Amino acid sequence: MTNQPPATQHPQQVVQAVQTSELYSGPLPDPETLERYKNADPSFPERIMRMAEAHNAADIKTKNRISLSNLIIPVIGQVFTLILGGGGIMACVYLAKAGFTGGAIAAIVSSFSPMVINAFKGLREGKR
Repeated sequence: MTNQPPATQHPQQVVQAVQTSELYSGPLPDPETLERYKNADPSFPERIMRMAEAHNAADIKTKNRISLSNLIIPVIGQVFTLILGGGGIMACVYLAKAGFTGGAIAAIVSSFSPMVINAFKGLREGKR
Protein backbone atom coordinates (compact mmCIF):
# COMPACT_ATOMS: atom_id res chain seq x y z
CA MET A 1 0.00 0.00 0.00
CA THR A 2 1.24 3.33 -0.93
CA ASN A 3 0.95 6.22 1.32
CA GLN A 4 -1.10 8.81 -0.59
CA PRO A 5 -1.90 12.17 0.80
CA PRO A 6 -5.56 12.70 1.68
CA ALA A 7 -7.63 14.27 -1.05
CA THR A 8 -7.75 17.97 -0.56
CA GLN A 9 -11.19 19.36 -0.28
CA HIS A 10 -11.84 22.49 -2.25
CA PRO A 11 -14.29 24.82 -0.61
CA GLN A 12 -17.40 25.36 -2.65
CA GLN A 13 -17.59 28.72 -4.24
CA VAL A 14 -20.86 30.50 -3.72
CA VAL A 15 -21.82 33.03 -6.31
CA GLN A 16 -24.45 35.49 -5.34
CA ALA A 17 -26.07 37.66 -7.96
CA VAL A 18 -28.06 40.73 -7.11
CA GLN A 19 -30.48 42.17 -9.58
CA THR A 20 -31.99 45.57 -9.04
CA SER A 21 -34.65 47.32 -10.97
CA GLU A 22 -36.32 50.67 -10.68
CA LEU A 23 -39.83 51.50 -11.69
CA TYR A 24 -41.12 55.00 -12.20
CA SER A 25 -44.66 56.06 -12.65
CA GLY A 26 -45.64 59.50 -13.78
CA PRO A 27 -44.27 62.11 -16.11
CA LEU A 28 -41.25 63.04 -13.97
CA PRO A 29 -38.23 60.92 -13.13
CA ASP A 30 -36.66 60.92 -9.69
CA PRO A 31 -34.15 63.72 -8.88
CA GLU A 32 -31.08 61.49 -9.41
CA THR A 33 -32.20 60.53 -12.92
CA LEU A 34 -33.07 64.15 -13.64
CA GLU A 35 -29.54 65.09 -12.59
CA ARG A 36 -28.09 62.48 -14.97
CA TYR A 37 -30.21 63.94 -17.75
CA LYS A 38 -28.81 67.36 -16.87
CA ASN A 39 -25.28 65.98 -17.16
CA ALA A 40 -26.10 64.69 -20.64
CA ASP A 41 -27.70 67.96 -21.78
CA PRO A 42 -28.35 70.96 -19.50
CA SER A 43 -31.68 71.70 -21.22
CA PHE A 44 -33.19 68.25 -20.56
CA PRO A 45 -34.63 68.91 -17.05
CA GLU A 46 -36.40 72.07 -18.18
CA ARG A 47 -37.76 70.34 -21.27
CA ILE A 48 -38.95 67.39 -19.18
CA MET A 49 -40.74 69.76 -16.77
CA ARG A 50 -42.47 71.58 -19.65
CA MET A 51 -43.51 68.24 -21.13
CA ALA A 52 -44.92 67.10 -17.76
CA GLU A 53 -46.85 70.36 -17.30
CA ALA A 54 -48.28 70.15 -20.84
CA HIS A 55 -49.28 66.51 -20.24
CA ASN A 56 -50.99 67.44 -16.98
CA ALA A 57 -52.88 70.33 -18.58
CA ALA A 58 -54.06 68.10 -21.44
CA ASP A 59 -55.15 65.42 -18.97
CA ILE A 60 -57.19 67.93 -16.96
CA LYS A 61 -58.77 69.32 -20.14
CA THR A 62 -59.75 65.82 -21.30
CA LYS A 63 -61.29 64.93 -17.93
CA ASN A 64 -63.27 68.18 -17.91
CA ARG A 65 -64.63 67.48 -21.39
CA ILE A 66 -65.63 63.96 -20.42
CA SER A 67 -67.38 65.20 -17.28
CA LEU A 68 -69.26 67.86 -19.24
CA SER A 69 -70.34 65.42 -21.93
CA ASN A 70 -71.53 62.96 -19.28
CA LEU A 71 -73.83 65.70 -17.99
CA ILE A 72 -75.03 67.20 -21.26
CA ILE A 73 -75.61 64.16 -23.49
CA PRO A 74 -78.31 62.54 -21.28
CA VAL A 75 -80.14 65.87 -20.98
CA ILE A 76 -80.07 66.39 -24.75
CA GLY A 77 -81.37 62.85 -25.23
CA GLN A 78 -84.25 63.45 -22.84
CA VAL A 79 -85.17 66.77 -24.46
CA PHE A 80 -85.18 65.28 -27.96
CA THR A 81 -87.19 62.29 -26.76
CA LEU A 82 -89.76 64.68 -25.28
CA ILE A 83 -89.89 66.71 -28.51
CA LEU A 84 -90.23 63.54 -30.59
CA GLY A 85 -93.00 62.20 -28.35
CA GLY A 86 -94.91 65.51 -28.37
CA GLY A 87 -94.52 65.84 -32.13
CA GLY A 88 -95.79 62.30 -32.57
CA ILE A 89 -98.86 63.01 -30.46
CA MET A 90 -99.62 66.18 -32.43
CA ALA A 91 -99.13 64.36 -35.74
CA CYS A 92 -101.35 61.51 -34.54
CA VAL A 93 -104.15 63.90 -33.55
CA TYR A 94 -103.87 65.85 -36.81
CA LEU A 95 -103.84 62.71 -38.97
CA ALA A 96 -106.71 61.12 -37.03
CA LYS A 97 -108.88 64.26 -37.47
CA ALA A 98 -108.05 64.26 -41.18
CA GLY A 99 -109.23 60.66 -41.45
CA PHE A 100 -105.83 59.02 -41.92
CA THR A 101 -106.06 56.36 -39.24
CA GLY A 102 -103.12 54.34 -40.55
CA GLY A 103 -100.92 57.44 -40.65
CA ALA A 104 -102.00 58.36 -37.13
CA ILE A 105 -101.05 54.91 -35.84
CA ALA A 106 -97.71 55.04 -37.67
CA ALA A 107 -96.98 58.50 -36.24
CA ILE A 108 -97.66 57.45 -32.66
CA VAL A 109 -95.72 54.19 -32.99
CA SER A 110 -92.70 55.85 -34.60
CA SER A 111 -92.63 58.65 -32.01
CA PHE A 112 -92.84 56.40 -28.97
CA SER A 113 -90.68 53.52 -30.20
CA PRO A 114 -87.38 55.24 -29.15
CA MET A 115 -88.75 55.63 -25.63
CA VAL A 116 -89.82 52.00 -25.46
CA ILE A 117 -86.46 50.84 -26.84
CA ASN A 118 -84.61 52.99 -24.29
CA ALA A 119 -86.75 51.60 -21.47
CA PHE A 120 -85.94 48.01 -22.42
CA LYS A 121 -82.29 48.91 -22.91
CA GLY A 122 -82.19 50.44 -19.43
CA LEU A 123 -83.78 47.34 -17.92
CA ARG A 124 -81.23 45.09 -19.61
CA GLU A 125 -78.28 47.25 -18.49
CA GLY A 126 -79.66 47.38 -14.95
CA LYS A 127 -79.48 43.58 -14.67
CA ARG A 128 -75.75 43.48 -15.43
